[in-house]
Amino acid sequence: MTPTADQRTAVHQGAPIAGGSVPGPVPRPPEATDVVAGAGDGEVANRPSASWPGSTLARAAASPGTDPCDVACDAMPAHVDRDLPPVDAAWLLDHTTDCGYCDRMLTSYLRVGDVLGCLCAPVPDVPPPFRPPISSRRPRATATVAPVRATARWAEIPSPVGVLRVAATDAGVCEVGFAANEPEPVFLARLRNRGLDPRPDPAIADAGTEASPAGRAIDQLREYFAGGRDRFEVPVDLSGVTPFTRAVLDATADIPFGHLATYGQIAARIGSPGGSRAVGNALGRNPVPVIVPCHRVVRSGHALGGYTGGSWIKERLLAIEGVTLPGM
Repeated sequence: MTPTADQRTAVHQGAPIAGGSVPGPVPRPPEATDVVAGAGDGEVANRPSASWPGSTLARAAASPGTDPCDVACDAMPAHVDRDLPPVDAAWLLDHTTDCGYCDRMLTSYLRVGDVLGCLCAPVPDVPPPFRPPISSRRPRATATVAPVRATARWAEIPSPVGVLRVAATDAGVCEVGFAANEPEPVFLARLRNRGLDPRPDPAIADAGTEASPAGRAIDQLREYFAGGRDRFEVPVDLSGVTPFTRAVLDATADIPFGHLATYGQIAARIGSPGGSRAVGNALGRNPVPVIVPCHRVVRSGHALGGYTGGSWIKERLLAIEGVTLPGM
């Protein structure tokens, strides 16, 4: 099959994208005063460093080619241990107020901190049954639970790269997981961390019987693996994904079947030249691999690069599309 320039993947939340040529650079997300169109949880772009004079984290987040969410996540352990300077802690909390993804990550860190605080709290040598109250341990911020927004129906299907777990809300496909490399509890936890309520529904895996986003995605995945489909035409639910990651996924979805792009090229298309590493990190958070074809993004010089499901899966997906790289 010969791909054409207008073979594209639908990634915008709630509706497929019509065919078209690969666009030019995608503008950077708007400043924090503007809500990002289509973003989940009211996510907004990161504030400029000028709003946080003296903050090392704010300066790092404002650097060209840097995903502010990477900076925030790297700083979370120090924040839980109260080791961040006040201005950096203030920037981090402000960022998590705007970003649903980082808010849930910080909540997870805080939960771990609470458990460790209980385990490590000193207990005076006093006879039982007396014990110090729980409030005597080191105070920490209170963790919150992300509110559930929607039900995600999911099922498993066999494929040439092993069993796939496919989940979808009414808005679109929200997760594709490789069962060979990820236990089921991890897959379900990732859905819950996005504020979704996962519900197993094996019936959606019955070929041709489902008109729902999950059923359509499963049917089209089967067609892709059988060599009968070169683009996906299903809506994708990217709620809970950061604005930077969303921009990376939008650009990645424009790579036609059987073609490749480098991490640097994707960075340039979204207006972040020099941001290859941040692009790689964002693709590592791609919730819908295969459908959003992050396997088509390689290193400069056409070296394979990493892949969430494992390099062998990336090689197999490229082979299905007739692409062979040196050393494969």
